[in-house]
Amino acid sequence: MHAVGKTLVKTIPKCVVCGKKATFENTLKLPSCDIHQTVPTDTPICPNCDCKMILTTGKNGGFWRCPDYPTCFGTRNLFDPNEVPDIL
Repeated sequence: MHAVGKTLVKTIPKCVVCGKKATFENTLKLPSCDIHQTVPTDTPICPNCDCKMILTTGKNGGFWRCPDYPTCFGTRNLFDPNEVPDIL
């Protein structure tokens, strides 16, 4: 809960993958919707600097990112971390 003026407002947790209303915890113990209850628990390694990546959400949903951002821009797909990303 957080205060808005003098009124307490209860914040509804959002799914870390898609941003919808979270009603469950996924396999990483993070809030998730009923569709995204199972998330891979194996943390991938950053392709650029060999650090363990962390789970993050963005405007298009969840993804793995390097903890050394903005020094390193390594990212991986949430559900298929071994996928080779397209280079633009």
